[in-house]
Amino acid sequence: MAPVLGYWDLRGLASTIRNLLHYKEAEFEDKLYTIGAAPEYDGSGWLNDRPILGLDFPNLPYYSDGDIKLTQSTTILRHLGRKYGLVGDNEAETLRIELAEQQAIDLRYGLIRMVYFNPNYETDREAYLKRLPDLIAEIEKFLGTNQWVAGDKLTYVDYLLYDALDFNRLFSPDAFQDAAVVNNYLTRFENIPQMKAYMTSGKYKKFPIFGPMAAWGGQSE
Repeated sequence: MAPVLGYWDLRGLASTIRNLLHYKEAEFEDKLYTIGAAPEYDGSGWLNDRPILGLDFPNLPYYSDGDIKLTQSTTILRHLGRKYGLVGDNEAETLRIELAEQQAIDLRYGLIRMVYFNPNYETDREAYLKRLPDLIAEIEKFLGTNQWVAGDKLTYVDYLLYDALDFNRLFSPDAFQDAAVVNNYLTRFENIPQMKAYMTSGKYKKFPIFGPMAAWGGQSE
C-alpha cells in the first residue's frame, strides 16, 4: 500500500511534506480532512480516525508507511529527508540545515500565532508588518550566494523555508519588494521541474493556508 499523509484540506503544516513527496514523484495518498463552517468548525472526520490509526501521539499531520507511523510535521520531514537523501553531506551542511530549520519554524509560527484566535489581531498585524522586512533581510544574508540552504544541494529544509517565506509573501507582498535574494530563491524553487509540474497541475492550491477560524489565510483563492 502507498504511504498515507493525513492533514486538513489546507496548506498549513503539511504543505512542506506534500511538496517534498511530489518532488520525489512518490506515490502516496493525500488524506484530506475537512473543517466545517463557523461556529462549530466540525472536524469529526479526523476525530473519528484519530484513535484507530496506531499513532503514538495522535495529531495532524500524520504519515503512515507500513510500520512507520509518525506525527509532528518536522519529524516527518526529517524522516523523508533521510529516506530520499535530502540531507547534509557533512557537519557544516547539517548545522546550516538545522539552523535554517528552526528559523523557518519561527518565521512560520510567528504568522500562525498572530492570525489564530488573537483578539489583538489588527494591532499585532501592524507591528508584524513593520518587523517582517528585517526578518526577511536576515534570511537574505544567511542565504547569500547559495542556491539552497546547504549550498548547491537541495535538502529537506528548503521545503520548510519555501513555505515559511511563501506564507509571509502572500500575507505581505510589500515586505519582499527589496528582497532580491529571497525572491530569486522562491522562484528557483518554483521552477524545479517536479515542483513546477505539481504547482501547475491543478492539484496544488496556494489557499487556504490556515483553517477557516484564522483572521487571515483561511479562505480558498
